[in-house]
Amino acid sequence: SPGIIRRSLGFVLRVIDTTRRVVVNMVFLLILALVVMAFVSDGVPHLQARSALVLELHGPLVEQASGTVGDRLRDELQGQFNHEVQLRDVLKALDAAAIDPKIERVVLMLDEFSGAGMPSLREVAAALNRVKAAGKRVVAWGSSYDQRQYFLAAHAHEVYLHPMGMVYLRGF
Repeated sequence: SPGIIRRSLGFVLRVIDTTRRVVVNMVFLLILALVVMAFVSDGVPHLQARSALVLELHGPLVEQASGTVGDRLRDELQGQFNHEVQLRDVLKALDAAAIDPKIERVVLMLDEFSGAGMPSLREVAAALNRVKAAGKRVVAWGSSYDQRQYFLAAHAHEVYLHPMGMVYLRGF
């Protein structure tokens, strides 16, 4: 017959082993439940009627994101967010809003928009005109407008400016 120390140590090790198995099994079941929920849900947010697409542009409008995927991932992990908006994403969102019957209006938030080239701005303006042609309202808001921000805002039905804001146009 084993001694009391050996029996006590055996009991403690069985409790630790049982606890480890229960915890690992619970984590496994939680992960399994999350995977099943991900496959079961459709993942598409359902819009209510009379919704608005808020298009808040942060950074420059580019045709292709700068750097590689690894560079962008590393920067995000380090907390350095390179805000760039891809042109195709904006066009896709505006074209989807034009045909979606639940979206009633598009709101352009242009405070953080730092510009783009004229060809890109013209493509976005054409997409805004397609939204307007579909019978949707387009509203632009900004605390101040520079030349490129105002170029996009000028394609809206309504342009709002903060009372202490300014419009700085140069050139055109």
